[in-house]
Amino acid sequence: MVKARRASVADMDAIMRVEEDWPEYQRASRETMLVRLAKFPQGFWVFEQGGEIIGTLTSCPMRYERGGQKGFRSWDEVTNHGALPDIDMATANALYLVSGTIRKEARGARAYALLIETSVELAEELGLDYVIAGAKIPGYDAYCRRRGEVDARDYAFLELNGCLIDPFLEVYRGYGFTVPDRDHIVSDFYPDVPSRNYGAIVVRELRRAGRGGGAPSSV
Repeated sequence: MVKARRASVADMDAIMRVEEDWPEYQRASRETMLVRLAKFPQGFWVFEQGGEIIGTLTSCPMRYERGGQKGFRSWDEVTNHGALPDIDMATANALYLVSGTIRKEARGARAYALLIETSVELAEELGLDYVIAGAKIPGYDAYCRRRGEVDARDYAFLELNGCLIDPFLEVYRGYGFTVPDRDHIVSDFYPDVPSRNYGAIVVRELRRAGRGGGAPSSV
């Protein structure tokens, strides 16, 4: 059984072993992980199975405007190159998922569900309205090679038998996230060859969204 708990400095060796599951050029350094832990410890989790850390998730509060993607031009810009931006809870209305992974041998529906629901619970505790992530679209390059070129902003919404063509976006949809519109597909968002460096800003709107002063007005 996989369990979630908040990370500590004592977990750092195990956290860095999990980070090795990323391609080398996408891995965070130990220094970066320590900065994330210091800046927003309540949004840094480890996931354990049989007493071993098999996954991590880091996050930070930020401001999201439904009518535009200011500040979402790249993962580096959103996350301050992985070191987290300054946090202003007075204006924040969303929890951004900076990075998360489960070791290959431990991956499964239950582990991913726990990863998502852990972040949703924190967002609700903080009174935020959204959980947001910058998702890869790893089926994009392969699709274009097989079927011919298509705009990434169209590809993200293509379906087959009721499921999104892109497997990663379909997984996110299964956990309640959507790509609100074509403007949420961003070129040069994150270096990933299968995605042709495109990213999809996926948004899970929480039940309280649209109520009170924290939610942005619709555009």
